Amino acid sequence: MAKGSSCFFKQRIVATGPTPVPDFVLTAEMSSVFYHRGPAFAAIMESVKKSLPKVFGTSGEVLMFAGTGTLAMEGAIANFFNAGDAVISVNAGKFGERWGQQAKVYGLKVHEIKVERGHAVKVDEVARLLEQNPDVRGVLIHASETSTGVRHPVKEIAALAKNAKDCLTLVDGVTALGVFQVPMDDWGVDVLVGGSQKGFMLPPGLSFGAASARAWARTESVKSVRYYLDWRKERKALAENSGAFTSPVTLIGGLKAALDYFEAEGLYNVYARNWKMTAATRAAAKAMGFELFVKDESSVSSACTAILAEGLYAGEIRKRYGLTMSGGQDELKGKIVRVGHMGYIDAWDVANQLQAIARVAPHFNKKVDGAAGMEAFWKVVESAEDFTPAEFKGWPK
Repeated sequence: MAKGSSCFFKQRIVATGPTPVPDFVLTAEMSSVFYHRGPAFAAIMESVKKSLPKVFGTSGEVLMFAGTGTLAMEGAIANFFNAGDAVISVNAGKFGERWGQQAKVYGLKVHEIKVERGHAVKVDEVARLLEQNPDVRGVLIHASETSTGVRHPVKEIAALAKNAKDCLTLVDGVTALGVFQVPMDDWGVDVLVGGSQKGFMLPPGLSFGAASARAWARTESVKSVRYYLDWRKERKALAENSGAFTSPVTLIGGLKAALDYFEAEGLYNVYARNWKMTAATRAAAKAMGFELFVKDESSVSSACTAILAEGLYAGEIRKRYGLTMSGGQDELKGKIVRVGHMGYIDAWDVANQLQAIARVAPHFNKKVDGAAGMEAFWKVVESAEDFTPAEFKGWPK
């Protein structure tokens, strides 16, 4: 427990990942210790195999891997490119930087677009690089850059890549899938990867990958050395309701419970709630007197909200109030605090984060109006308005 000024506080995880794991998921995990080649687990796989593509917005299959989202990102590099292939990599934060690093490890020629932190990549910049480099075979981008709270224009960039010669769009959807709309087939995304510990409300250790028909067609000509990361093996095993290797049975059992929850709640309702929490958090931060890190409303991700709070460390909030929140990473450490509102987090969880920020701010010589922030927050939360951006309204249908 964290020791405050006069009492103790329970440790609560409200970070941008791992996110809280609901009891119904934990119960499902405890009840899913099955033999990974037996009929009980095959039945779970059959259910997951049918439900998971709905979150990806695809009619194709979604593969599952024992490993975090970084494993799925690396698998996408290994399965769809040969050493020497040229790619465009969008580096708008910690995780965009990571994908470019992975591409270099596999011997790819990387044309990096380094984007100012807190901003989305400009579509024109991608178009320019594609025109200048007709040999580019892929664009690596994130739907949601968790380190800053930015959402990239994936739909527009996928359209550019589709019109280029033999160029795939690879999207990291780790903090988008189960959080906001990424309709893979409708947008023409070729490869979409995800992870368990964000919008899917699971512990870390499970990741996902889906590929378009043209991406699958390319993988047969890829000579990259791969064994555990060979997506073709997982695809073959999934057809038989199994995994190519020893499946993480408890995590997949928990995944079934999470997907059942999405089905009962309705995916659109899940996404709409996240968009409302985003609008409420941004309104609260501004009313408190803080500056938002992502200023362009069209580039806001509903995974988290980054608040400019120079010198205020998330670790101090955890130390004083027991709330595990996310701060800035690398060059943003000590400059921003990120309010998490994806996964199994409700309005009270978000309100607690905002109140903790307001309480700790005076210790860092920052004047904030906590009462005004809470008033603005609850005004949005209790509104009947749908705060889903216009481009996403109506999906999923």
